[in-house]
Amino acid sequence: MDLNLVEDDEQEKARKWWQENRVPIISGVVLGLSIIIGFNWWGEYKTGRGEAASMLYQEMINNDADGNRVSSKTSDLGQQIIDQYDDTSYAGKAALILARIAYDNKDMDAAREKLNWAIDNSKQFETVHAARLRLATILMVESKFNEALELLSVEHMEGFESHYYEMRGDIYLNLDQSDKAREAYRAAIDGLSAGSMYEPVLKMKLDAIATGSKS
Repeated sequence: MDLNLVEDDEQEKARKWWQENRVPIISGVVLGLSIIIGFNWWGEYKTGRGEAASMLYQEMINNDADGNRVSSKTSDLGQQIIDQYDDTSYAGKAALILARIAYDNKDMDAAREKLNWAIDNSKQFETVHAARLRLATILMVESKFNEALELLSVEHMEGFESHYYEMRGDIYLNLDQSDKAREAYRAAIDGLSAGSMYEPVLKMKLDAIATGSKS
């Protein structure tokens, strides 16, 4: 067998295979590089977005701490974070502040809107629970007790058990359902860590049930 002919034949097959497959191969390489570059860029992009959102949030809370809760600057900064950085944890935190500002201004519709946004969109479970509890408080103030109880009916409370049970107790107390309120307050006490400074408050609420008064 002529080895040169075999080599030529193999080379010809290789050239033919390359001609038939070079486009998908090049496309695959480019695609692979694009994915790698895109992934690296996305990581940097996400990091950059987090840093930018953090700076805006810091400016927002500094402005808020200066006693400018009702100022348009605080609200504008918060809305900017929500609109432009909704994929960061700062958006949910900003929504909580905006809800509080709206509540202070007696704008319950705006407060509910921001709290609902945080519940539906926040990336942190702590923020979601805080928004849920605050919204339940607003609903209770508005005497929408059944809606509040439904909002508090969550399976996973993730360390917020005492807060949920206490809020349920407050609602049951407003509904004149003393037995359920008592049970809820006791559950709230049981969920506290040992030596919690909040335990006397809950015990005071239990005592209030015994005397027939509402806290």
